[in-house]
Amino acid sequence: MSIWGADHDLPTEFLEVLYGADVEISDEEGRCDGSEMSETDLEDEDDPMAPPREVSRETSRAVSRERSRAVSRERSRSPLSFSSKSATVPADSGVLRTSDEFGAPLDERTTGVEFLALDIRPEFEFFDASDGADPLLGLEPQNLDFEWYPMETFQGQEQNFQPERTGSVRVFDSAYDAFRSYWSDKVLDLIVDETNLYASKISSAAFQAEWFPTNLHEILCLFSFWMMLGILKMPTVTSCFSVDPLLKTEVFRRIFTRRRYEMLNRALHFIDSDPDMDNKNPSNTGARSFDRLHRLRPILTHLNSAFQSNYILSKDICIESNFKQYIRINASKFGIKTFELRESTTGYLWSFIVYTGKQSATDLEQAPGVLESTAVVKKLIGPVLNKGYRLFMDNWYTSPLLARFLKLNGTDCVGTLRSSHRDVPVVINKTPLKRGEYIARHSGDVTVLAWQDKKLITMISTCHGASTALPTVSSRPSSRPEALKPQVVLDYNKFMRGVDMKDQMLEPYLLERKRCKNLYTKLFKRLLNVSILNSRILLQSCTQKNFDHLAFRLQLVDTILSNHLSHCPQSRKHTVSSSRSTHDQPSRFVLSTHWPILLESTESCSSRNRNFWKRCFVCLKNGKKNQKTPYCCESCRVPLCVKDCFKAYHTPP
Repeated sequence: MSIWGADHDLPTEFLEVLYGADVEISDEEGRCDGSEMSETDLEDEDDPMAPPREVSRETSRAVSRERSRAVSRERSRSPLSFSSKSATVPADSGVLRTSDEFGAPLDERTTGVEFLALDIRPEFEFFDASDGADPLLGLEPQNLDFEWYPMETFQGQEQNFQPERTGSVRVFDSAYDAFRSYWSDKVLDLIVDETNLYASKISSAAFQAEWFPTNLHEILCLFSFWMMLGILKMPTVTSCFSVDPLLKTEVFRRIFTRRRYEMLNRALHFIDSDPDMDNKNPSNTGARSFDRLHRLRPILTHLNSAFQSNYILSKDICIESNFKQYIRINASKFGIKTFELRESTTGYLWSFIVYTGKQSATDLEQAPGVLESTAVVKKLIGPVLNKGYRLFMDNWYTSPLLARFLKLNGTDCVGTLRSSHRDVPVVINKTPLKRGEYIARHSGDVTVLAWQDKKLITMISTCHGASTALPTVSSRPSSRPEALKPQVVLDYNKFMRGVDMKDQMLEPYLLERKRCKNLYTKLFKRLLNVSILNSRILLQSCTQKNFDHLAFRLQLVDTILSNHLSHCPQSRKHTVSSSRSTHDQPSRFVLSTHWPILLESTESCSSRNRNFWKRCFVCLKNGKKNQKTPYCCESCRVPLCVKDCFKAYHTPP
């Protein structure tokens, strides 16, 4: 970086960077009063329709001298220093004054010449945001213009947070109660009705022969099956029902048989997939493609409403997109992109929008001429405007125009910013900085700051100035001193973590890990998984206790199976089900000590690895002298056949 003393002239290289390489720098002094222009030049200047003319050499030099004097006038202004040890220059003197950007005196023992990175603010640093911009609804014309000033005149203040309480709206005593606040009987009954309706339309004789209607209890048990599948990583779904001793897992076989699980997954539906026929369009072409989320729309609407009605966000919130990119070599090549509004401290998902390409404009309520990123922010943040929230976003969403819109609607905005944006001041883009230096400008309630770390970082905020602070958690060894960082950078790193927190907590328990036959089933499993995480946050907010994530999920599964497994519908073929329907019934427990066991083996049988056999007592009594058995009664020590004789021997005559 080029650094200059306050009494030095500007180097030609910097002026070329600022104004362009085609500008001719003149050393002559004088005023540009237009005396060197001809009458033709003046006439052409007044007439916008005049044809192009050739500019004289004298005119070019006059323009160059005027631009040089504009830079000289900028030198006379009080610049913003870049670090706490940079010198500043008073407006009426060329003598250096040792003070930092806050006005505090520097160490008097500092010797040598103090240098500063000169702050250049050219006269044409004024931008009209309405010129080719996408105007936001709700902004007056005077708010579309940005004129940037040094930070000494910044008087921005943070919005007052209005909600008196945050966290869970209701009180929950268990994981099951919190989970059912999202999955009420109403939405489960909808799933049951649509599943049974779709199953009746499946044109398969084998399916219809074995299918029997499902109910609310079985749907909840299906949810618990998926939860356990996220905890216990099985190689395939088929292996969940394996009887191989190395793969055998009782919990899956206890909930469903393999055939019933496959039939439920095939029939699972959330809305009638056949849209109403249009009389004007007999072929009904494009009816289903009108809404790509048609088959999942009732669930999306319900969960969006339930997430918002059960929880009040704390002050710091963030918006981010959850997206897995296209990877050609993967079995699951396409991901699902969602825009999500989350709480920064807990990762609670409060609102979301599923991206469906060009059709997303309908969900976003995107007005003509408004950017998609701006429409996403307005849609997600709309219910919490004018309540004093502080919103953190990345540079795909942020712009000075959006920041001003949010500020005027009682919401602070903090985020990274693309320095190439049309409303960013030129001095932010053009000024070369050394590592640790920064430069900031403000336009009323909007601040833009550029800070040089390993690379240039540009930030935008409506509630931060140019203050610096030390990080609370140091990433450097104790031998190296920690450098000061702008406060806006520290806050962004702290409160933007809600973006990754939700994904980190869900990653070990993904429900959509196994390949799904259709995309809406995969999205449904993801939302089910998010509802479990939100339930945990609700319970922690109510009890003010921290619950282990794995223990929370296991408790939820156990409660669902205890309450609903015995109420699942029974197969047509078997009126009395297997252990699934009787696993909790006390009548299956028999207080008896009479059980069949193997006879004690002799030494000769043990050496040959064989069981010891004796004649059955009941068979011998009935005249079957050669019938032998390896079993006997544990209490009576009488050899008996297990099939019939054991029961006959212990049954009273």
